[in-house]
Amino acid sequence: MKTIVTSALPYSYSMPHLGNFTGSVLPADVYFKYLQMRGEDAIFICGSDQHGTPIELRAIKEKVEPEELANSMHDQIREAFERFGCTFTHYGKTHSEANRKTVYEIFEALHKDRFIIEQESTQPYCSNDRRFLTDRLIEGTCPYCKSNEARGDQCNSCGKLLTPEQIIDPHCTICGKSDITFKVVKNLAISLDRLQGEIKRFITSASKNEWTKNAVNKSLSYVDEGLKPRDITRHMKWGFPVPMAGFEDAVFYVWFDAIIGYIGMTREWDEKRWEGYWKGKDTSIVHFMGKDNIEFHTLMWPGVLIGSKLGYALPTTIRASEYLTSRQVKFSKSKGVGLTIDRAIEIADSDYWRFALMHMYPETADSEFTIDLFVEIVNKIMNGKVGNLLNRVLTIASANRQLIGKANPGKYEADAEKIVKRYMDHFNKFELREALHALVELADYGNELMSKTEPWKLAKMAAQSPGSKEEFSTIMNALVEIIYKMGIMLHPFSPTASAVAMSFFGIKGQPEFAMFGHPHEVDYSVEIKPIFEKITEKQVAMLEKYT
Repeated sequence: MKTIVTSALPYSYSMPHLGNFTGSVLPADVYFKYLQMRGEDAIFICGSDQHGTPIELRAIKEKVEPEELANSMHDQIREAFERFGCTFTHYGKTHSEANRKTVYEIFEALHKDRFIIEQESTQPYCSNDRRFLTDRLIEGTCPYCKSNEARGDQCNSCGKLLTPEQIIDPHCTICGKSDITFKVVKNLAISLDRLQGEIKRFITSASKNEWTKNAVNKSLSYVDEGLKPRDITRHMKWGFPVPMAGFEDAVFYVWFDAIIGYIGMTREWDEKRWEGYWKGKDTSIVHFMGKDNIEFHTLMWPGVLIGSKLGYALPTTIRASEYLTSRQVKFSKSKGVGLTIDRAIEIADSDYWRFALMHMYPETADSEFTIDLFVEIVNKIMNGKVGNLLNRVLTIASANRQLIGKANPGKYEADAEKIVKRYMDHFNKFELREALHALVELADYGNELMSKTEPWKLAKMAAQSPGSKEEFSTIMNALVEIIYKMGIMLHPFSPTASAVAMSFFGIKGQPEFAMFGHPHEVDYSVEIKPIFEKITEKQVAMLEKYT
């Protein structure tokens, strides 16, 4: 079995903020690390979505070429992700030769089978700027939820797919004026209506593979409303030119070449091996994204793959998170302000952000990020529960190593194993937040065991009481086993802390779950040091700059 893990592609217009990161790249990386620890044949493919009008316009304002701007942001974003401990198999680009080749092959296959049609549509035109406005350049009020966060392709508030004509009181996002008219233009579109039956069968069948409920419900509601042809071209300059007569002034619409980018980036990674993953019969494809990307991955993406008839594997699992929101700290990618990932990493190390953000991961409902909550997770859970247990156990064990024999931890080990099993079960069900909570549960169990048995007292009594010595040895073996397991389980969430924890057992490199059953001993030559520390007042003050 081969597994392709993907994250919704970050748009290389500006640096992602914590909400973007938490909804897509971070859970994808956590799950990928889990698969690696299981020894699975898995790859993690992600990269920059580089086309689209916002990049073109920003390039004009900054007097650089769009490709230069897109590549510069690509490098900055990739570096920030790597500082966050993300381990991509390949972090590619949509504006690559490999993706261009893939886009053209799929387009030609769709066109050959008559799934590409020409259709006239009205496109907004700003009389003030004297240019056509692509979907992201027109905003206004949503006709469904009445939010003022509607764009020409989708409402940012309710997630409904839109067309520019549907928007109430539209205005141009370039000049801010409402001097907009709608002119008839000719575009190419994919006939999702002709593919509707196969798309519905795909959703109905594939949704059994641990899809999030929002992905299933939203997708089926769109199908029940009736799918319509969806434009795949736009009249602008930046993007892949359309290889078809009559469309010399058009490029492929960014959504079309971006989703194909998953394949293109895999091809960019390894020209010899990519087909073994994307066209293999035993391939599982897991997509992580925010709920605003559902339709692109459950309707358009499978429609493109099915219609091409090129033998590509279809998505297996769709994990669409809800939103990580913040009324306190500013999150704004489009405006380029607020707590972006490059700024966050300057305040606290990646392990703290990864653990805390996954602890508040909006897996089934929107969750609210606050400074107080972040500090509480770091100080009380990471440092107070997980880190403190490990430090106390190692300190007591080191000071009394001569008293620790090979006593069987018995019941204590069985109880710990039940918690580890819950951890693994949650991962198998893609319940990543709950898996982290199971890790914290194991720390709670260890702390409770230490409080009840008071091993430091047993150590003092050991010289006069053989029974106390045996009990001390039993308890310490159980506690050492617990922190050993915790060290392994930490890796997907806080890999640096995990590496430090495993170093106390003389283990280097990425841990594997097979190590749970391996014999191990504490390496007392390694200096005991904290794996986590509390957030300082200085760090809180730095966070408050973004409120």
